[in-house]
Amino acid sequence: MTPRKVNTLFSSIASETEVSEEAVSDIMSFYWKAVRKELEEPTCINLRLEHFGTFEIRKKQVIYMIDKYKRIIKHMKPTTYNKHAILASTIEKLGRLEKILVQCEEQEQKKKQIREIQKNGKTV
Repeated sequence: MTPRKVNTLFSSIASETEVSEEAVSDIMSFYWKAVRKELEEPTCINLRLEHFGTFEIRKKQVIYMIDKYKRIIKHMKPTTYNKHAILASTIEKLGRLEKILVQCEEQEQKKKQIREIQKNGKTV
């Protein structure tokens, strides 16, 4: 499979679907913007992309990011309005990551239970 340039991809999709190139460009930009946002600020541990697969957040990476945000919060002194906004944003991200860590641990426990059931020869 030979990679294509974005402009040729937009024009070929536009001609196949009989939609303007501008509309195709807007739709693709919107889609990938949403994917980027979910990758940057995940809300759950799995991200499923149609025709690409399901991507799972690693528990080790979540723990690393939680520690990083805790260090940032510890050393941040919100003396200005902008710094206070950054602090609030960082605290919000930390909260989301802690929820994701709980989800990771729950999924890990489920996988262990399934392995034990399979190991003992019982059916699920």
